[in-house]
Amino acid sequence: MKKTAENVTDNLQEMGEEAKNRMSELWDVSRERAANYARVTDEKIRENPYQTIGIAFGLGLLIGVLINRRGSSND
Repeated sequence: MKKTAENVTDNLQEMGEEAKNRMSELWDVSRERAANYARVTDEKIRENPYQTIGIAFGLGLLIGVLINRRGSSND
């Protein structure tokens, strides 16, 4: 009985270590992908600054209209 409990404990510890290692790898990959997306986004913004400003203005205007519309329907 004691041997079985020790085996279960050992297996749980191994599974915990494996899960920890997988999460660490996933975190590293996710961080690397986010850095790549940020770099590409920065390049696109620098290549097309006026288009970026126009898109940001349009999205801001759209969000403002939607918020204003939602707020005025409650009156």
